Amino acid sequence: MPRKIAYNPNRIFPPGTQVVTRTDVHAVSENGHLQIDHNAGAVAEIITSPADYTHNYRIRFTDGTEATLRRTQFAVLKEVQREGIWPAEHALDEFDLMNSVIYRCVVGSRAYGLDHDASDVDRRGIYLPPANMHWSLYGVPEQLDSPETEECYWELQKFITLALKANPNVLECLYTPLVEHATPLAQELLEMRDGFLSRLVYQTYNGYVLSQFKKLDARLRNHGDIKWKHAMHLIRLLLAGIETLRTGTVPVDVGPHRDALLTIRDGQMPWNEINAWRQTLHQQFDTAYEETSLPERPDYERANAFLIRARQSAISTAIPPTNRMTFPEIDIDLISADRVHILRGIVQAAPYPLLFATISGAHLYGFPSPDSDFDLRGVHILPAREVMSLSKARETIELDGDRDGIELDLVTHDAAKFFSLMLKTNGYVLEQLFSPLIVQTTPEHDELKSIAHDAITRFHAHHYLGFARTQWGLFEKSHRVKPLLYTYRVLLTGIYLMQTARVEANIVTLNETFNLNYIDDLVAQKTTGPEKGTLSAPDLAFHQKEYERLIVALEAARENSELPTEPKALPALDDLLLRLRQA
Repeated sequence: MPRKIAYNPNRIFPPGTQVVTRTDVHAVSENGHLQIDHNAGAVAEIITSPADYTHNYRIRFTDGTEATLRRTQFAVLKEVQREGIWPAEHALDEFDLMNSVIYRCVVGSRAYGLDHDASDVDRRGIYLPPANMHWSLYGVPEQLDSPETEECYWELQKFITLALKANPNVLECLYTPLVEHATPLAQELLEMRDGFLSRLVYQTYNGYVLSQFKKLDARLRNHGDIKWKHAMHLIRLLLAGIETLRTGTVPVDVGPHRDALLTIRDGQMPWNEINAWRQTLHQQFDTAYEETSLPERPDYERANAFLIRARQSAISTAIPPTNRMTFPEIDIDLISADRVHILRGIVQAAPYPLLFATISGAHLYGFPSPDSDFDLRGVHILPAREVMSLSKARETIELDGDRDGIELDLVTHDAAKFFSLMLKTNGYVLEQLFSPLIVQTTPEHDELKSIAHDAITRFHAHHYLGFARTQWGLFEKSHRVKPLLYTYRVLLTGIYLMQTARVEANIVTLNETFNLNYIDDLVAQKTTGPEKGTLSAPDLAFHQKEYERLIVALEAARENSELPTEPKALPALDDLLLRLRQA
């Protein structure tokens, strides 16, 4: 049987990666004319990566033909080159992350003192990916697994998070005497390991043992047998938890309990004796909990400070920060100079630097009412320290209310979240990005707009179809002007996008192309009346017919569109994101 190569399916490989097909592939030339079958084992190169691991890759063979493949249909070339001639311990090299391992230790039976000649060597550890990989849109796996070699390496933040939760497997890694490799950074972590110990040990260890013994008891009743090795480790876990609460250190070697535990493993101890021992240990655990000197919670702050230092050590390059924020003139008669001044003051007071801030909503769509609020949208850039931290980063910031007489709604996303939304056929973010009503901008704003053209696909039509159906439902219930205009606006924006690959959200501008005589009347009613005004005598049958006609037109435009089916902007967005993080 061929050796199975370990890989993490959630990792997204960038364009340029050389791959080998696992299955026969039917490929076509770029213009769709030449069709060639490639057998399994053909070499190709990734030319387009998906936005996430659930979607397909686009690859190009050496003869220039292309195909779309799922992740399971190809292997990375260097992995195949090593197959059969490299030892199994190099299986994780597919990701170039083995060089990022900062800590490797041995746990399991050999560390517990319960091993025999045929026992496996269970290696566990920590890897610290380079900052660029951590910040990248491609992401990094939370852990690397190699079943062939019994190896598992947690990404540093994942390891620390589990340790703070008193995960037994992780705490044993910190206290095992069998350490094979530890960088100075890992040694620093070992020296602060007592900071991960708290009274949570009682809840974590005790709760797990209780739940697992119930399952063992049920198995005995229903099937008449017991997983003796599992029962042994549950007793071992109770013993370790008690000792941890008593001494403030995690015992790994079972010491004087070895013979009794091996008796359980070998099925030589009756179940009722095992259960009685467990109940006694639970009582001792309760007493140890009442008497322990361990704190209520682990030293979260110390762990967080270490993580940030470790992340900073993984930064290879840095770009000096610059302040190139500009405030262009807003060329629109509907917004007075004093209101523009207030809006810019609000943007300048945002908690994080902004890549851009634009006006969206009714003002962008071309039909603001006298009492319409201002929808400010933009992208903020989280400082590296917050991205590195254990704390959840503020990916989205929302502010609303009355500011100096202006009703406003400010929403900004961190660059990583905004870029991810761009790759998920989200029409809102494209409209915000291309809004001509710019409150604040930077050179990177223009770069992002240039990149965004490669993020537009024919599937953006689904966004506009869904939004239109929602707004039409609101109009049917209320007969209000606003949802009717929104219905027409999104349908026209969607059709125009499919036909021209250009984002245009202003219905007045759109109507210069579509020439629908009822649009101007609806806009006039909306802009001169209250925000929640209704149509005085709506021709429901007419609008129903127009709505259905435009739905069909948008679906047809999608089918006939020359736009690609998948975004091609991921590499460029990733490059921009890394430069923003480094700055």
